Amino acid sequence: MANQVTQLALVTAAIAARMENTLVAAKLVTWNKSNKTINPLNKFQYIESVPPRYNRRRWNGTVADLSAGKQDTVFGSEIFKLEEGDTLDFYYGDFENIRDFDAAKKNERLRSIGQDEGTLVDADILETCALAGCHSTGTYGNPINDVEAIVEGYVRLKEEGVSDGEIFCVLPFSDMPALSKYLMELHAPDKLATSVVTRLGGMKELAGLPVMFTQQLPVFTTGTRTNGAVNGAAQNVNYRTAAVSSTTNGLFLTQTLAVDGLGANATVPDGELFTIAGVFAYDNRKQASKGRLQQFRVIGDHVATAGGAIAAMRIFPAIIVPGGAVIGDTGVNTANATVTAAPADDAVVTWVGAASTQALTRALIKRSAVRVETANLEDLPSGENASVQMKSIPLTLRSFKYANGDTGATSMRFDIPWQANINQFGRFEVCRING
Repeated sequence: MANQVTQLALVTAAIAARMENTLVAAKLVTWNKSNKTINPLNKFQYIESVPPRYNRRRWNGTVADLSAGKQDTVFGSEIFKLEEGDTLDFYYGDFENIRDFDAAKKNERLRSIGQDEGTLVDADILETCALAGCHSTGTYGNPINDVEAIVEGYVRLKEEGVSDGEIFCVLPFSDMPALSKYLMELHAPDKLATSVVTRLGGMKELAGLPVMFTQQLPVFTTGTRTNGAVNGAAQNVNYRTAAVSSTTNGLFLTQTLAVDGLGANATVPDGELFTIAGVFAYDNRKQASKGRLQQFRVIGDHVATAGGAIAAMRIFPAIIVPGGAVIGDTGVNTANATVTAAPADDAVVTWVGAASTQALTRALIKRSAVRVETANLEDLPSGENASVQMKSIPLTLRSFKYANGDTGATSMRFDIPWQANINQFGRFEVCRING
């Protein structure tokens, strides 16, 4: 029995090692491991608060008069969940002859299991990251063939207040030939370069940013929608109502918007981007327009009616308009404003990219935009258990060996609990870039 337990641990460690060597995109995000062990039949969730923002009171000649009221303190919230994971399963007979870690590492079946799982996890994380944001620069779908396209995306992130450090440029290999003349190795002792090399291995540098080339970037297909219009005026909301996400991750700072004119039974998939005529992006730090139309991201999949309307299309960011006041909901909105003005009725909605078009997504991703929740799983009450945690990220594989008393067949399963979640302001920290 002792040898079997050791053997199960060897197989688990070999799969974990191969998977860890394959994971690259997993290191473009932050990880949060719960200190509680969970049962595979349950899940956990917790809510984090978003700090409030305030307006300043400018005075001259005498101190400000506060008798009319004080500013409201409004905390937002985002929910983070762990209710998903991966399971791998096999018959134990494929591995029963493995007796040491060296043999386990060399076993082709184990190598394939770890590599395939790592590749799939990478793809899932990259899809979440690359499509999370509400920004897009350049001409939709065009490849990146010069550094100016990357700089344009970087400028967009800086306009949103994204801090330097751990902003990664993720591109497909097909962009590498045109960019080869710009590429250089990341060099020490630069602090960012050193930390990135330590975490990600041999990356290159473009426009001062670490760049990763990968085949795992998602292909995004736009919906069948046509340019439509806002259906009804005054669809802006108070920050107070948009700031709380208590059911589903990623709903912080979102609202629903009524639109029409999209075409009969038009589709609008999760991740679509659009602008609204007359609705400009607003910098609530300096209390001024950013001079460009605000881009909005669609949250969730939507289908228009036969008349081409969607009554409640969820979007990010919520349409929060500054009011100039310091106190009350208007003051809170001023401190957290996202746009210069509410859209007028019939204001034109213009989509990014032509309808029904496939394009490979390229993106600048701030590491803090997405975080992955994980935890250890409880041992199952019968059979044999083994667990291995990876070294570079706190992801744990739990293996379980069990037998069917009726048939005599011995099986193995591996469970890996993980779930990608959007951080509170993470949608502002990702920009899809195009040439």
